[in-house]
Amino acid sequence: MRKLKTWVLYPGYIICVTVFFLYMLFPQEAAMQYLSGYLREHYPDYVVTADTIKPDFPPGLKLDGVDFSFQGEKWVNLEKLHIRPKYLSVFSTVKTVRFKGKAYQGDLWGTIDFDKSAGSYEMKASAELKGIRLEENEHLQTLAGRKISGRLDSTLVYGNEKGEGKRLNVNLHVADGEVGLTNPVFSINNLAFDNIDAELVVDQRTLKLKRCTADGAQVKGDVTGVVLFRQPFERSRLEFKGNVKPQHLLMASLKKALPKSMLPSKKTGEKGFPVKLYGTIEKPKFSLR
Repeated sequence: MRKLKTWVLYPGYIICVTVFFLYMLFPQEAAMQYLSGYLREHYPDYVVTADTIKPDFPPGLKLDGVDFSFQGEKWVNLEKLHIRPKYLSVFSTVKTVRFKGKAYQGDLWGTIDFDKSAGSYEMKASAELKGIRLEENEHLQTLAGRKISGRLDSTLVYGNEKGEGKRLNVNLHVADGEVGLTNPVFSINNLAFDNIDAELVVDQRTLKLKRCTADGAQVKGDVTGVVLFRQPFERSRLEFKGNVKPQHLLMASLKKALPKSMLPSKKTGEKGFPVKLYGTIEKPKFSLR
């Protein structure tokens, strides 16, 4: 009986020691260099760095303090990221990687497919975001040039569309959103929304807002349009149009700032005022059409 216990304990001991040393001595710098080299070769505009990278269980990698940069600018920071392969895909021409992580008090998860069947790597990806706090993304605040806050839930799908190249399709919902105004209008410093729902498509040249509806105590409305990308990004052009209907909180502010003759009438209709947003990201302009 004692010999049997010994035979059982020795392999267990060896396995535990092996796993311990694999974890402690894992070549994280080499792994990071391999990942960076792969991105430079296939996707040169993107850079990924991590504070630490360790083996994970089930078999995969665990990264802490992950930064994603695009064209030299840090766009996103993840607290944690777990990556593991879809094991059966190892024997296929399409390799699939699953991931999940935490960022900005929220969670994200999804898959990435690497297809080498055509002789060159093609990437497709899908992701779900849940409970992301927008105000904690510093790059978003800098990019917009104003404070943006709210809780984001979103679905993202990236890949090739036939005849149209690589595209990112996004469906999003923002709850308790707030957008700061760089130049206060009638003593109004920000616009708050209970809910914002939008559908948009991004390619290398444009961001197309196919649908966007917003509802709140200040304003209710809908908008569609396009952002035409320029370099630097702040000079990208805006072409949006839609309808805005002031709600009771905004009307209360307008009554304090405008004479009665200039206040919106009750005959504006169900959709409200037609509006237009144009100019650039850096210097947006707004008008009633």
